[in-house]
Amino acid sequence: MKINEKRAESGMGVVAVLMLVLSLLAPAVVAEDADGDWLYEVKLNDTIWDICKNYVADKQCWRKLVEYNQIKTPKYLPPESIVRIPKEWLKPSLAQALVIAVEGEVKVSRDGEEGDRDVNVGDKLSQLDVITARNGSAMIKFADDSRLLLKPNSAVRMQGLRYYQRGGIADTQIRLLRGRVKANVEKLKGLGSRFDIATPAAVAAVRGTEFRVGLEQQDGKSIMVTELLEGALQLENDQGSQSLKAGEALRAVEGQQLQQPVALLPRPRLDFSSAEEVVLPYQLQWFAVDGASAYKVSLRKEGLLLWEETTTDEGFEIDLPDDGEYEVQVAAVDAQGFEGKGRRLRMAAGTD
Repeated sequence: MKINEKRAESGMGVVAVLMLVLSLLAPAVVAEDADGDWLYEVKLNDTIWDICKNYVADKQCWRKLVEYNQIKTPKYLPPESIVRIPKEWLKPSLAQALVIAVEGEVKVSRDGEEGDRDVNVGDKLSQLDVITARNGSAMIKFADDSRLLLKPNSAVRMQGLRYYQRGGIADTQIRLLRGRVKANVEKLKGLGSRFDIATPAAVAAVRGTEFRVGLEQQDGKSIMVTELLEGALQLENDQGSQSLKAGEALRAVEGQQLQQPVALLPRPRLDFSSAEEVVLPYQLQWFAVDGASAYKVSLRKEGLLLWEETTTDEGFEIDLPDDGEYEVQVAAVDAQGFEGKGRRLRMAAGTD
């Protein structure tokens, strides 16, 4: 199998359909009330009773909302003024997540049902469902279009899936039971929206970002490993909280105060100096990264993880399982086990 040639954008030589993916997602932060309230902007002719009828389940809403907002003239609400509504007062509806890709063996067990069954593309996941990737992986999409990649030997529980349609608020809570996941969280459009990944060691609360979370066990304690690639992230546990910036990582230990974040290793620089014609299998080379103790190489197709390997060498033999377009990623791993930023390239096989 041969790959068509194309010149690399970086000027490192002629390379077959190997395009470095250098674009980064811009951080996205959603403004919200300090108390996490949904902020409703009053429209012309709105009344407090209309707002309660449309958005709040409590029959005493109008009294509570007037008091909560200290509204002096409930019969007249000035257009463009703001009414604060606690998120827990809003009318919720249970949401479902959608399985959009599956590779290998992935199972789901549902609350109230015995045993488990295979997960297939198009399956809908409900609150409290447990999804386990054994020798496989799965991509899950949520109500706000955020996505979660479940890596091999990992399991998650859909702890909370709620969507407040009136307010456009998505409330997604994932419980990582074991292994590693990667999340791409869309900018949370509804004020008060949230996307949380929880472990016994800490909770990662995000507001539009790309990050990885892993769960380990050491000396009887849970350890949560979080690597933030883009956006904003807040880690919290019973001992306090810690903010992470893009390009930082943190290891949270159950029952211990959160430590200061550390910087992720930079992307490896690929070595194409000897590449004139690429024939599979291809020996991919890169330059050593200061501080790296190993390198993680992964292969994806349409965003789904096909395999992931670790090597101590500055090179790895790449082969493609079938015709099509693929993405290879190489990342440096430091002595603490933090996976750094990945260098991505695309490979295509079977095309003219």
